[in-house]
Amino acid sequence: MGFTTKKNSSFLDSKLIPFFKKYGIFLIVLFLVFPYVYKYIRMALNSIKNTNLQAEQTANSNENGKADPIITKTKVDAIKKKYPTIPKKTMDDILASAFKIAKAFGTNVDDNHVLLGGTIDLYNVAAWTEDEKTAIKYLKKHTGTFPILEEVYYKTATKSKNLRNDILSYLSNSQYSDLAKYYKSKGYNWL
Repeated sequence: MGFTTKKNSSFLDSKLIPFFKKYGIFLIVLFLVFPYVYKYIRMALNSIKNTNLQAEQTANSNENGKADPIITKTKVDAIKKKYPTIPKKTMDDILASAFKIAKAFGTNVDDNHVLLGGTIDLYNVAAWTEDEKTAIKYLKKHTGTFPILEEVYYKTATKSKNLRNDILSYLSNSQYSDLAKYYKSKGYNWL
């Protein structure tokens, strides 16, 4: 009579090696291809977002380029609905300040006209000089509501100009640093 020995198979032999034989190719593909697919999908989504942003900016510029008070009023009403806790007087003050800052920087819609569908800008001679003191005065007035002022400036007072970029462009370095220090002294880091 012969002895039959039962072979003690280990976990490695019985479970792990057959698993890798069966699903190894899929795992390799998953770990090698998935990061590239994920990166491609993210890039595609970002390009779609950028295209939508550029289209929105162009549409906003075209609407603001007309300087139509009805369009401006509807945009202001939409901004007011976005911030229901801001009192009406404060919102009206922010709106007036945004237009005064745009006029001080020379970026307001009334002083800037375009030819050929917005490809050539014709600037008013009065818009060639900046009134930094007036702009700084109104910027200091709205320390706590700077993001709202920035949105009103972008959506209504100019042809899709960014207030932060205009501050950097039109104020000298010393004026900018003084304004940033003023904001920090009030507890805000908007600039």
